[in-house]
This record gives sequence, structure tokens and C-alpha cells, in this order.
Amino acid sequence: MSTRAHDVSRLQAMDEAAWTALQDDYFRRVYFFVKRYVQDHQTAEDLTQDVFLGAVRGIATFDPTYTLDQFLFGIAKNRVIDHYRRHKMALVSPKLDDDAEKSRIWLENMENDAVAAPKENVVRSEDIGRQRRVLAQILREFVGDLWQQGEFQKLMVLEYLFVLGGRNKDAAARFGIADEKAVAGIKFRAIEKLRALARQSDPNHSLFLGLWQPGAR
Repeated sequence: MSTRAHDVSRLQAMDEAAWTALQDDYFRRVYFFVKRYVQDHQTAEDLTQDVFLGAVRGIATFDPTYTLDQFLFGIAKNRVIDHYRRHKMALVSPKLDDDAEKSRIWLENMENDAVAAPKENVVRSEDIGRQRRVLAQILREFVGDLWQQGEFQKLMVLEYLFVLGGRNKDAAARFGIADEKAVAGIKFRAIEKLRALARQSDPNHSLFLGLWQPGAR
């Protein structure tokens, strides 16, 4: 998906729709840029949010000789540098050679322009990997809750429906449930719970985009 054009004048006028569109287009790219240098997921998300707050503060003095990519990723670079300095962290592991001092300033010399931004296919690949990790965690939590509650029949029904691809009618007969409507209820409540867990795991609306589309339950 290509990045749409953004009207800087609307951003400078603090148009809410324009800022929402900007964050929708750039959040993941900025996040994965920051994640190159900050391994902790939550810290990287916090810094990414900081980038957009910095953009809001700085948009009034936006220099039109630069692109929005350069503007945003320049802020991102500075936030990463500030993070390292604030926590008194070495920018890189010291090298045991004559280049040790040079290795300490690599981050300050990081490029500001769009070349430093991750390619969209790289972002997409990392998105998929992160989605899989989050979904695995969600399923562990969901199954663990049912197990602790002793809802073993529901677990077997859901496994039959979701893993084996069984039909509601067949599940009712197989597990001695009154009718297929009761099975449909089990399935519906499970899907709603999984949706809720997925939303909780995606506070920035950047991972499971379909959950945040207009009309999504």
C-alpha cells in the first residue's frame, strides 16, 4: 500500500482528520525505524507516539524544502538519540579496536531522509511476524481462561469448529449439545472475546487494521 499525499496546510491548521490519516500512513514505518535501535516493543511504541507529538509541536515551522518523510524520520532519529542519552546507554557495544570512539557516534550520523525509512515490504514482513506473536499470546490467554474455569466442553467444541473446520450441526451431535444454535452461541462469544483481546493488544490501531475499520464490531 503506497503512502497517500498529505496536505501540510491542513496539518498546520490542526485538522484532526489530516493528523489521523498521517498517523495511519506512517505509524508502522516510524515504529519499525525506531525498533531497529530500541529492542523493547513497549519502549519503541512509546517513542513512536512521541514522534507524532513532536510533529504536532513542530509542524507550524515545517520547512517545505524537506519532505514529510524527512520531517518525521528526523524527529524519530532525535527521539532515539534522546532515549539513549536519557538512560545513559552506550550507543553501541564498544569495539575492542581503534574504531571504538567512532563507533560511539554512529547514531548521531544516522541519515534523516527517507532512505533511512524501512521499505514497505520489510514493514509488512515485520507486521506479519508481530501479528503472529500477538495472536499466539491471545490464544494462550483465551484457552488458559477457559481451562481455569473448567470449560473443557467449550474448548473441545471450539477446537472442532476452528481447527478441524467442523459444522455447528455436527458439533452439536458430537458433543451432546441441545442444538446448533447453542453451538453458534459458543462460537460467537469466543470470536467476540478474541476480538476484544486483539483490540487490547493493539492500542495504537496499527496491528490489526480490520478491527478499527468503520462498521467493525
